[in-house]
Amino acid sequence: MAVSIVQHDIEEGAPIIDDYPFDNHTKKILPDISENGSNSSNINGVDAFHENGESHDDHHGHAANPSYKSLIASSVVCFIIYFVFCIVFSSVVWDPLNSSLDPNINPPFGVAQGVGINLMGIAVGSVFFAWKSGCKAIIAGPDLLPVVFFAEAGTSVVTYLAASSAQALRSACADGAVADDAHHRFLGGGGGGYAADASADPCDLFHRHLAGDELYLDETSISKVVPTTLVAMMIGNLVTAMVFYGLGKAKNTASVIGCIPASVVAGFLTCIGYKVIKLAVLITTGYSFKQKYIKNLGLDYWHQNDPWLPLTLAMVYGLALYAFKHMHIISTDKLILAFIFGPLILFFIMVAATGTSMEYLRETDWFLTQARDGAGCTQNCAFVFVNFWQTLQTVYGAFGSNLVAWGAVPRCIPIFIMGAVMTSLDNMLKLTSSEKALGIDLNYNQEMKLGGKATMISSFLAGSPAYGQTKFNVINLSIAGTSESSLPTLLLGGICLLVFLSGAAGNIINIMPRFLLGGLCVFAGVGFLYENLWEGRKKMNRASFAIVWIIFLVNFIWEFFVLQNLPKDIQPMVPGLLVVFVLGIVLSTFEFMFAFMHKAKDPSIRCGDVCCSSAVRSDKHDSQLAVMAGWFQVFKVDSFVFFGTANTLYQQLKAHLAEQKATLPKAERTKYLIFDLTEVTGIDSSARDVFYKVHRLLKSEGINLVWAITNPKVGEAFEDQGLYVGAIYFDSLDLALRHVEDELLRKAHHLSEKWLVNQTVRDIFQRQVLVNVFNISVRAEEKSFASSRLRPWSKIITLSSGDELCGDDDDNLYLLYSGEIQVQERDGSHFDCFTGSFFNLDHVLVSVGALAGLPATIGAVATKDSTVLVVSRKNFLLMQKQDSALGQKLLLTLLAQKEANRPGRTRTRVPYRDSSDGSDEPAPIHGVARKLLAGDDYKISLTDAQVERFSEVFDLIVAPGETEIPMDAFSRFVSMEARLLGSTLSHEEFMELIDKSGIDEDGDGSLTKEEFLTFLRGLFLADIPSKEVESLRQAYDEAVAVDPDALMNEVRVEALFKELGFDMKSSNIGDIVGAIDADNDGDVDYDEFLTGIGMMKKQTILSKQLDTAFSNYMNQSKAAKRELRRRSTLESDSQAAPNRRSLLTLNKKAFQSMGKSRDIMEQADLEDEEGVELTASDLMAFLNIERDEAEEMVFLADQDEVEVDRIDAVQELTGINLNCHRSIDRVEFQQLLRTWS
Repeated sequence: MAVSIVQHDIEEGAPIIDDYPFDNHTKKILPDISENGSNSSNINGVDAFHENGESHDDHHGHAANPSYKSLIASSVVCFIIYFVFCIVFSSVVWDPLNSSLDPNINPPFGVAQGVGINLMGIAVGSVFFAWKSGCKAIIAGPDLLPVVFFAEAGTSVVTYLAASSAQALRSACADGAVADDAHHRFLGGGGGGYAADASADPCDLFHRHLAGDELYLDETSISKVVPTTLVAMMIGNLVTAMVFYGLGKAKNTASVIGCIPASVVAGFLTCIGYKVIKLAVLITTGYSFKQKYIKNLGLDYWHQNDPWLPLTLAMVYGLALYAFKHMHIISTDKLILAFIFGPLILFFIMVAATGTSMEYLRETDWFLTQARDGAGCTQNCAFVFVNFWQTLQTVYGAFGSNLVAWGAVPRCIPIFIMGAVMTSLDNMLKLTSSEKALGIDLNYNQEMKLGGKATMISSFLAGSPAYGQTKFNVINLSIAGTSESSLPTLLLGGICLLVFLSGAAGNIINIMPRFLLGGLCVFAGVGFLYENLWEGRKKMNRASFAIVWIIFLVNFIWEFFVLQNLPKDIQPMVPGLLVVFVLGIVLSTFEFMFAFMHKAKDPSIRCGDVCCSSAVRSDKHDSQLAVMAGWFQVFKVDSFVFFGTANTLYQQLKAHLAEQKATLPKAERTKYLIFDLTEVTGIDSSARDVFYKVHRLLKSEGINLVWAITNPKVGEAFEDQGLYVGAIYFDSLDLALRHVEDELLRKAHHLSEKWLVNQTVRDIFQRQVLVNVFNISVRAEEKSFASSRLRPWSKIITLSSGDELCGDDDDNLYLLYSGEIQVQERDGSHFDCFTGSFFNLDHVLVSVGALAGLPATIGAVATKDSTVLVVSRKNFLLMQKQDSALGQKLLLTLLAQKEANRPGRTRTRVPYRDSSDGSDEPAPIHGVARKLLAGDDYKISLTDAQVERFSEVFDLIVAPGETEIPMDAFSRFVSMEARLLGSTLSHEEFMELIDKSGIDEDGDGSLTKEEFLTFLRGLFLADIPSKEVESLRQAYDEAVAVDPDALMNEVRVEALFKELGFDMKSSNIGDIVGAIDADNDGDVDYDEFLTGIGMMKKQTILSKQLDTAFSNYMNQSKAAKRELRRRSTLESDSQAAPNRRSLLTLNKKAFQSMGKSRDIMEQADLEDEEGVELTASDLMAFLNIERDEAEEMVFLADQDEVEVDRIDAVQELTGINLNCHRSIDRVEFQQLLRTWS
């Protein structure tokens, strides 16, 4: 549960983080921080602005011409709000130290100088970020989080000095050496945080009601409080600056911060919230929020003001401000300004109405005061003008004197480290939230380095840390209307510098009542507590959320009860924040161990049908991949992998492979295994040893291993350990899936080509390619259609690799003929299109109202030289009117492709045939159908619709002004269209195929329209005997007469064909009806019916030819098996006479390996030689292939569900394979050509 760094709204080509480069293959959007328990916009309560609220103004910072008035107004408003927060920040650090400040410093050092420290940080940060930041409008300066650590450091310094003073006092009192006029301070729990009593006897510690908790400072210690605290703050700033710069320089901004568990961060923030609430109580009442002081809030000591009154006002003020901000009623800048000036004006109206003086209000503790003002006032004094050089003089003057208590500095080291880590995390989260709020892209490492430089310079100028502040960035954007101008940032820095130089901060502090400053602290603290102690339940698991509460409660008990009872010299060394930070790490470690060693979610194994790449493929290839889905699996592993989880993974993998061997024949087992390690954050060395075993296991099983690894460090470790050797690796799961799919399609092509050893099968296959090219059917239920139907409505363009097309306003439809196109989407993702796929289809669907929302496609680029068919939106709409059947079919095809390629899509596996009732068995041809085979003296013509469509294709191919098509041009057209459908035949093979077809009747090398139509008629139709025409007419009329008012639709035509005696199992009736009813009116007239008869006869002839080829395969197999048996006998006889081995010469088409012969015989013993179906042993015999290939070919073709005899481990060890009774019947054999050829 490590914290992840967010990047939102990534645009194309935008860098994510320097150490995670962005390229065309690794586009990533990192998970939102809110999932890990922290609100990216609310690591401190003050910064909890809604990122999607009014502050966006819908312009994302790109106003065309912002006025100077708006730019100046933005800087002024930001200054007012930031100045008030600077008072709060300063009060948090310096008001508790008020009574311990050196009386010899004039003017007195305190809250006013602290405001100057913060103003210096803003001035330096604004100049640096306006100069070098990736966004000129980023406002940089301090925030509450580092201020809390500065307050802790100040407390630690005072406690150290008090311990030293108390030791000296005890010695002096024992010796009676305390001078009456010595200066002493007693610091306790009341009155401005520390009780002061310089007149009391320092040796009489028992008359005070708070003496047990008082801190005693002698004159020497008092003089060291301010210099030591300032030096400690400077060192803390320098540590923070180095952490900022180091993370950016090492390009480890995200990864280093991400090592802190989210529950620890959230719990730590609740402790910060509690500490801020404590500071609100201290600023408002003057009392520390500790157990022994609670009773004092109800008493009246040296001041007359009831402390509960300003505390109640502060609580109401802070809670109301947070509630209004959380509900987003108005913009944040207006809300904060209203809550600053509204209560302030109302307060002074009431003061004026009651006639109360400012002196009285200061005496009754309604305002921040000084112990003296250097001008005569010695109690409850107002702030005065300060010298801007005073802070620098105090700091650098202390280095040359003994005014720095160097022994106190080491005690602040834990505070420095925690402060630097948490401030760095705060900086990172503000970067991510600013990036989203401003609609910009930031280089995180550059911004971290810039913050480090600004903080370092600010430190040397005795200023505070300087890094980007989301709340002021949003305010700046909402008022200025742009994030591209640096003027508001520079003006803000200039104003802060002028106020710092003027020394007028104290005069402004004089009019800020305590309840308002305390209320702003409550506002900040409530944000910490609510977002993590309540809202955190929605973002974390129960264990992490429990850790947050444990951290909070332990910190509360430690700070409220325990810490005050520890020895005073020990207290600074064990602050509550350090205790709970260590506790959180320990608890998170146990949570990690428990979750990952005992309750970790087991690595998941997903089959190929539920793991699809983003590649858009043709229907044919998707269907093939669905059949081969069992040949690859994805093994997903999450989180950090150590030995325990790695060993579990290995055992699960072994069990999975063992189950496969026991239940599946080898041909149906895994061929590729993808190890999805894209969400693995790290792997220890012992776990890598387990991956060696995984590598060896898969190699021994003949399984191809593919790694998908996103984390570059994990990838480097794998490469260094040699785990990439013998495996393929990719930096995303999508690329790995695409590679495996490509390899499986190549394997399918390789296996299907082996069937073409039979010339009849080869000829029919080649004819089927031509039929697919000129298929004019546009039936809605068909998954695809020939692109030649689209050619009249489109144009062809060629693209070179790298060419771009498909802009955001491009509403053309594209169909990829050849090559490869990468499509970029609006969310930053991308996917690849392959031959036969449409792209930019969402623009078309949105434009015609078929798809809601914005089109996802914003661009496309050719990753290879490509050929693309383009259909303009105008032609698309025209097609809907002039060729409604084609237009409707195209629209349905686009919608189907959109749905099929949605994220998380799955492939539907081809269902098995239900052949239990014998319904799938082919029916013998009988009746009229058998008679039609007896002659061909009656010429059947193409339908009018077919002639019209085919003529359109011819007109498309022929050159303008010409009437004939050169055969070479025709061949190029056919090869292009065939490749679109998945064919791999070359142009030369198509030329040979077309020459063999006899299409060029006169042999002049050109094709006329008449020759073209004659060729297509012969391709689709067969002539019939003239004596059967009358019987066909009669059969048609009788079928119509059954229901003369109804359409002669597909169902009725299919029934008529069946009645005539055709084998409906071997004939694809859907293709035939779609072709003869090319106008898609749903009514088949007599002429169309007669054309259908010609097509049915053609199909019947081809089916009989395939049956002949099927029988030839069977006969060849039987002959080969007989030869193998004869050779097996000879081999047995030759055992005693080795010289006779020369007699064992095999036919070239027989097998050359005796081991292969034995395989065939073993397989044949399990199969019926006299059967009517092809088996693996048949293919091994007459195709001369290995058993594995033969079984794979049978598996791909077999459409029946078969029972497999499970084998046990003993049988497996003895080499017994599964007995799987797979075979191919004649129907499956014919279907094979349509699916796999």
